[in-house]
Amino acid sequence: MKTILESLKYLWPHVTRYKWKYISGAIFIVLTNAFRIANPKVVQHAIDYLNEAFSLGKLGLYGGLIVLVAICEGLFSFLMRKSMIVASREIENDIRNDFFGKLAALTPAFYHTLPTGDIMSRATNDLNAVRSILGPGIAYSTNTILAFLFVIPMMFSISPRLTLFALLPFPIIALLVHYLGQAIYRRFERIQAQLATLSTRAQENISGTTIIKWFAREKHEIEQFRKENEEYMRRNISYAKIDAAFHPSLVLTIGVSIALVILIGGRLVIQSTISLGEFTAFILYTGILVWPFIALGWVIGLFQQGAASLKRMQLVLEAQPDIPEKPGALKPGRFRGEIEFDNLTFGYSPGQPVLHNIQLHIPPQSTVGIIGPTGSGKSTLVKLIPYLHKLPEGALRIDGRDINDLSLQQLRRRIGFVPQETFLFSATIRENIAYGRPEASPEEIEWAAKMADLHEQISEFPDRYDSLLGEKGINLSGGQKQRVAIARAILRQPDILILDDAFSALDTRTEDRILKNLQEFFPGRTVILVSHRVSTLQNSDFIVVLEQGRISEQGAHEELIARRGLYAWIHEKQLLEEELERVE
Repeated sequence: MKTILESLKYLWPHVTRYKWKYISGAIFIVLTNAFRIANPKVVQHAIDYLNEAFSLGKLGLYGGLIVLVAICEGLFSFLMRKSMIVASREIENDIRNDFFGKLAALTPAFYHTLPTGDIMSRATNDLNAVRSILGPGIAYSTNTILAFLFVIPMMFSISPRLTLFALLPFPIIALLVHYLGQAIYRRFERIQAQLATLSTRAQENISGTTIIKWFAREKHEIEQFRKENEEYMRRNISYAKIDAAFHPSLVLTIGVSIALVILIGGRLVIQSTISLGEFTAFILYTGILVWPFIALGWVIGLFQQGAASLKRMQLVLEAQPDIPEKPGALKPGRFRGEIEFDNLTFGYSPGQPVLHNIQLHIPPQSTVGIIGPTGSGKSTLVKLIPYLHKLPEGALRIDGRDINDLSLQQLRRRIGFVPQETFLFSATIRENIAYGRPEASPEEIEWAAKMADLHEQISEFPDRYDSLLGEKGINLSGGQKQRVAIARAILRQPDILILDDAFSALDTRTEDRILKNLQEFFPGRTVILVSHRVSTLQNSDFIVVLEQGRISEQGAHEELIARRGLYAWIHEKQLLEEELERVE
């Protein structure tokens, strides 16, 4: 019960947003129950009337009245559902928007803790269970409470003694609800957790289907999925056993109550303590209470399921981004592009630094190359510039301003970024290129594609720029995807352009053509090139060499060659590889 109350307290702000629909729904519930208790009274008078000298006309009037009352009851029951169920759907829509908005606000660090499938399960299955609290849960629990408040006084008015026997099962039902309700909550929470695991495995298999086939691991993946699916089935069966015991137990208890009513009520009729009409009305009132009794168990189940699901959703809804938008943050119109790292040490996990004591000054509107062995921290370093990870005060400054004092939105709008792993949306090529500037004209989009040496290949597609891409651009080659990402970045006309190994899937000739095109784009902005190829970086104003998270060398190409350090070794090695390729 505590978890249910906590869930309602958490959802209360959403309920108050649609309070008039819930208030009107509550009024309709009152009217529904008012007409519901009227019918047995009409039946009572009709049956007692049969003991007198009756006329068919008046008896027909009773029949017509019963039908009219039933129609009114049905009408207000429909209006109740229309009000409350619609309100619950609108709240579901609001929570879904809040959930997605929170996901969009959270930084990459959060996504390191939850798989995509788990997040999707919380956004769909768990949200549906939460909606059941706000719709059927509130509607039927209110209806159950009002049914008791309306019907029990009517039963007492007929026979207090008979009413006490009818209510005899209440303590048993309370115990059933308490103990079995807790068991339902625990089992449903385990079901949802396993469903998230199952969803994650399915999502990873669909996304990685090519890798699975390359390694001929279909049977292994099918077997792993089968095991997870069997575990999901076992947890559902465990839940079903409790649920199967819950409802029949309630029905059995109610059946005992009805049997007592018939046994004792029949004696009261024989003894003329109550009339046959009153006894019939009492039976009908008992029948009216049967559904609320059963609904009580069903509603408790809904609340327990919803509470378990809400707890899972709260992990996302209550998560706080570790880099919030700072009130009163600076919003410069443009950046000159001066970047300074001041003794920066950074790691993704506490006590495990990836970068050590980085001291680096990048002058405005300069072109900088970054090179180093795999795992030396190159990508980590450039990912810090758009402020995707929390940094200590003063560790990184842009145009002399601490990055912690800058508006996140304004900062990121002025940065063009091509990440190491290219991501494209399931949209047209045009929409992907114009993602950062949706208002861009067709001419501007074509210009960006030409700069990325992609226009001619796009022109060969059946729908040209309106060709639809598959998930993550699956119908493009690796090099084409990288070039779409380059076009997307330069179309923004950023003040700072970061190309993180953006040419890794391209041959050297295509890379040379793109770099030649970009030479007219680089002036007037700060450009950071990350690459394993010396040929990509050799024309940079200066080059930074990273080794094990530390800057081991920096300077112009000729200077670094003369120092005979790591950079010179990489250069000689690549020259030798090129020479061997020519010989072959």
